[in-house]
Amino acid sequence: MLFAGPALADPWDDAGGAQAQARARAEGRDVLLGAGWDASRGEAPPAGWSGEVAPTATLSVGELTPINLGGDEEPGGVSARVGFEGAVRWRVLRIRLSPQARLDDLAPSAALTDAWLGADAGWWRVGFGQEQRWTGPSRHGAVVLSNNATAPWMGGGRVQGRLPGWFDRLGRLSWETEVGWLQEPRGDVAEPGLMFMEFRWLPHPIFELGVDRLSIFGGEGRPDVDIGQLLVPTEPHVYDDAEKSRPDQDELAAVDFRVSLPLAKWWGGPVRWVEGWWVYGGEDLVERKLGPVPYPALAGVGNQYGAEVALGPVIVNAEYTRLMDDGFRWYVGHRVYHDGFTQDERVMGAFGGPDSETWFGSVAIESGAWRARLWGDHARRVAVVEQQGDHTFALGTEDRRFRLAVDGGLARWGGRWTGGVAWEHGEGVDFVPGASADSVRVYVRAEPGAWSSPSVRPGSP
Repeated sequence: MLFAGPALADPWDDAGGAQAQARARAEGRDVLLGAGWDASRGEAPPAGWSGEVAPTATLSVGELTPINLGGDEEPGGVSARVGFEGAVRWRVLRIRLSPQARLDDLAPSAALTDAWLGADAGWWRVGFGQEQRWTGPSRHGAVVLSNNATAPWMGGGRVQGRLPGWFDRLGRLSWETEVGWLQEPRGDVAEPGLMFMEFRWLPHPIFELGVDRLSIFGGEGRPDVDIGQLLVPTEPHVYDDAEKSRPDQDELAAVDFRVSLPLAKWWGGPVRWVEGWWVYGGEDLVERKLGPVPYPALAGVGNQYGAEVALGPVIVNAEYTRLMDDGFRWYVGHRVYHDGFTQDERVMGAFGGPDSETWFGSVAIESGAWRARLWGDHARRVAVVEQQGDHTFALGTEDRRFRLAVDGGLARWGGRWTGGVAWEHGEGVDFVPGASADSVRVYVRAEPGAWSSPSVRPGSP
């Protein structure tokens, strides 16, 4: 990896640089594994300047729409992508840029899959850009923020590390705040604001706690934002406002727990690590009271459970996500922000989307320079028509999709070469009774290697 960004077509990088994270799990290292895509945490900034450019090319064939691919749906039967991942550093300053030329059934277009400008010293950073993110311990569908949709433009800062002196006993801490906007076309409010806040705590290398929150606010034609309510939503719902003239916001939050046990490090044997995680989230916030004091609480609760075992070179994991509630619709359906937490109609969180239940499982093996994985998922979706009081009305037909895939990669000749094939069968497609469909996607991706400049120190030629 050149920088803090995902190789989106790499099957082992769909959870935030999986090779580096696997080493951290096996070694029981003091790192925040649920902290997102930023693989550069803790890196010392170079003394001078350095630059890297890595070309990339992807070819895919088939009608199956991929998930967790930065919002790229690869429309058409044949899709080609050519671009590069570039980074330039000077001391703590950093620029990243990943432009891409696209061709879908001979229709050309262009995209920017990653861009960031700012200062990054490892333990702190401040900047602005468009970054793919993956929050929490999830493997296949991050509940709050994933790379399933186009990344929004956001700016802000983060600080992470251990406190000095006696407070070092508290472990590793991280805090991040980012503010930006949703730029893709919407049917509710144009370019609403977006705020992301994350706190992570690693009191011991085997246990991690995270709290993530997303907020939509403002937008074209909306009244001025109530900053106090945006930061601490003690009154999360607006009542008696039929004209929608008062400031309002939509909230999404989750708490995640991860336990990772490096068994081989402790006792030897073939089991390198065992890991389990739980994500407890709410699609909305409601007001509760502790005596006379109001405080926000999660509503429209969803859950995700997962487990992983690494036995020698073999890694087996499973994940179950349920985002269904009788009174709240996940990601969408707010009284003002109907399109909710989406970009181009793709949810920014778990790929199953609103009113969904998904299962995922995989078996992967890595041996030296090659990697391979067999995986499958099942998504069950319900179409909610309307809600009247405590009653929710839905269509009688559910959309069910089953997907089976094989993918892998080879690191040879100074580069990385990946590819795979996936097949999906759907029943009740688009909630139409009796509708079924089968689709396939085959892809290959080439990353020939980076062209790097040596780090140049001040005063050297």
